[in-house]
Amino acid sequence: MRRKKETKEEKVAKTILEKLADLTLDLELVAFYLALNVSGVLYNRFLIVAETTIDEKENKNDRNTI
Repeated sequence: MRRKKETKEEKVAKTILEKLADLTLDLELVAFYLALNVSGVLYNRFLIVAETTIDEKENKNDRNTI
């Protein structure tokens, strides 16, 4: 049986989740370094990922309460 090929987006999401799963990681310090080094375009792309994650999580919770 063939496994579904993992998309580039799924690989990136898994990488981000693996990094965030490290409970010793200071997320505020990560944000500080991102703010210092990120361009406007990358900042906007980061916001898209964050805001879409929030929307999807809220929609999933809404679907589970119906």
